[in-house]
Amino acid sequence: MKLRFAPSPTGFLHVGGARTAIFNLLHARRHGGTMLLRIEDTDVERSKQHHAEQIVASLQWLGVDWDEGPIYQSDRLARYRERAGELVASGKAYRCYCTIEELEAERAAAEKAGVAYRYSGRCRTRTVGDGAHIIRFRVDPGSIEFHDLIRGDVQFEGELIDDFVLLRSDSYPTYHLSVVVDDIDMEVTHVARGDDHLSNTPKHILLFRAFGAEVPVFAHLPLILGSDRKRLSKRTGATSAEEYRDLGVVPQALFNFLTLLGWNPGHDQELIASDEAARVFDLSDVNKAPAVFDQEKLLWMNGQYMMRMTADELYPHLVPFLGDRARPLEELRALIELHKSRARTLREMVAQMEPFLIDDEALDYDAEAVKKHLKGDDLAARMTELHDALAAVEPFDVTATEQALRALAESRGLGAAKYIHPMRLALTGRSASPPIFDVAVVLGRERSLARLRRLIAQLPELQRV
Repeated sequence: MKLRFAPSPTGFLHVGGARTAIFNLLHARRHGGTMLLRIEDTDVERSKQHHAEQIVASLQWLGVDWDEGPIYQSDRLARYRERAGELVASGKAYRCYCTIEELEAERAAAEKAGVAYRYSGRCRTRTVGDGAHIIRFRVDPGSIEFHDLIRGDVQFEGELIDDFVLLRSDSYPTYHLSVVVDDIDMEVTHVARGDDHLSNTPKHILLFRAFGAEVPVFAHLPLILGSDRKRLSKRTGATSAEEYRDLGVVPQALFNFLTLLGWNPGHDQELIASDEAARVFDLSDVNKAPAVFDQEKLLWMNGQYMMRMTADELYPHLVPFLGDRARPLEELRALIELHKSRARTLREMVAQMEPFLIDDEALDYDAEAVKKHLKGDDLAARMTELHDALAAVEPFDVTATEQALRALAESRGLGAAKYIHPMRLALTGRSASPPIFDVAVVLGRERSLARLRRLIAQLPELQRV
């Protein structure tokens, strides 16, 4: 068994394309087959090399580990021309010399008559001609039937299919010719692609037969819809894998989410690793109905993955978001462990980590938190007592620091919150953070005490505001 993912490099890797790649990979792995990556770049006006490189990089980031390729169609132009010539020689295709004006006249006549336009086939019997021409495939009447792994039995009528173009006037192949020639040469047995290709399939079946090749098994994947139940677009969320990477989604979460977009493993488990999915996935189990892309669910799933990952696993994905604040893993290990269960994305996580990554003097205090928690004429005395109590703590760990604060509060007949809230503001500049005693330990004794002293020194000004 051999499957292929064959994107056109006209833009970034769309999440629909990413799901198609994943489904091809999982089906191949389930059945002991192989997967080929083929870049279909024969559209010279729209195909760009940098898009091809971005698609390859996105697939690698996502964890789609193909077995062969990438193969570029632009390296195989002579082969397509050769095979088109074979079809002309056998009478299954012909040279068409019709001008644009002649074709437009035919189209206008069809519109005037109120019928669907189909090429008249006037060049089918033309034996001579000169100048620019294209090569068309001769489509004969008759039923074209095939069994789709997802849609079931499908039928088209040859009478309704145009004599379609194989080679353009510049000798570049159309999608129909290049994809079939490649699938034959590369011994592809299963073609899983988007539903938007369904109308192309009868043409491809005719070409496989014309070449005397075995027709592969087809599976047409339903569309992915946005939250508005319309085709996924920028308006309802990001549409490329790169956008989700830049948002701070880890690849394992996006792979998992796309795997379950139109397929389920037969149980309610939502977190499923790629190797586990590969043991049970089959294209015939994919839902026929379009799947809805729920970004909130993806972000929830991403948070679940981040929470379960070790600092060593998270660190490489986190570094790009840290920018010039990146530090060796060992310096960030405790900080990562402290925050990994509190964020849904890597970007959120870095924002939460910011108070730990900046210099003490650069820490700003949230204005609302200042109004809410910096109250009382005795606040400076309270914070000074807390500073001295924490300075004497041994060892400086979560248990000892908490005991010291609570003992101080009890000795003064005050609730612990009278110390905890101002302490949180002093250490993080915010009213919300991870457990404050964990924060203090991760910051360390010296930085925690320095930040308390800084708040105490600024209290006259802060309380005046």
